[in-house]
Amino acid sequence: GLFFDQGGLTLRLLRRYGDAIAAYRRALALAPDLLAARLAIGWAYAAWTGQLDTLRAVWAGMDAQGRVRAGDLNLLLLERKPDSLLALLAAAHLAWYEDQPFYRPTALYAAWAHALRGDTAAARASFQSALGLLDSLLRVLPDDWRVHAARGLALAGLERRADARREAAWLEQSRLYRRDRSFGPLLEEERAAMLARTGPPDAAIQALERLLAEPSQLSVSLLRLDPRWDAVRNDPRFQALLARYTNLQKP
Repeated sequence: GLFFDQGGLTLRLLRRYGDAIAAYRRALALAPDLLAARLAIGWAYAAWTGQLDTLRAVWAGMDAQGRVRAGDLNLLLLERKPDSLLALLAAAHLAWYEDQPFYRPTALYAAWAHALRGDTAAARASFQSALGLLDSLLRVLPDDWRVHAARGLALAGLERRADARREAAWLEQSRLYRRDRSFGPLLEEERAAMLARTGPPDAAIQALERLLAEPSQLSVSLLRLDPRWDAVRNDPRFQALLARYTNLQKP
């Protein structure tokens, strides 16, 4: 795991994507069945160039082996294929999407898919379903940032702005946000996604600028792909942010 854990991941956070991919490939040379490294290469290409073919090929290979997993929910979301996303959710019968470090109700993905299709009523129903599950989980795991992050996203989708901002504030005040250089940026990204939906966009754009200026998994290419940022996509400040950092992330 040296090349993978201490090489590739660190290099990706530093946006040295070519070096990160080389490290993951060295890991694969030592352990050809290391699926995490194959997925990491796909995500590195997505973050670097916006190209999703490599990631799609990894998931297709898994499907061929009968090892379908929920991880391609994010791929279908980035590809903006809501019908395929809803079909996968219906076939998988999964209540939760779990991929370290995230833990989200799959109803959140259904809500985002319905929103992409323009079906506001179905999106709202799915956001409400997700919120119900998260409210129950919060009683068991009151200090779990993953639950608060997912809950804030559901509340933002329901346009319960004040409640979503309270979850954003909870993340900001957490120990991980303030002290952990690995997880802190993940919390910041989830927080920014809540703020982007609840407006005004100033706080979200400021958070995105911090993430792009410092080591994190966020990139200009992912910002361009991810529909979670559609709420601020046409804001001139968001466009200026993409333009400012594009040259730093060219292949």
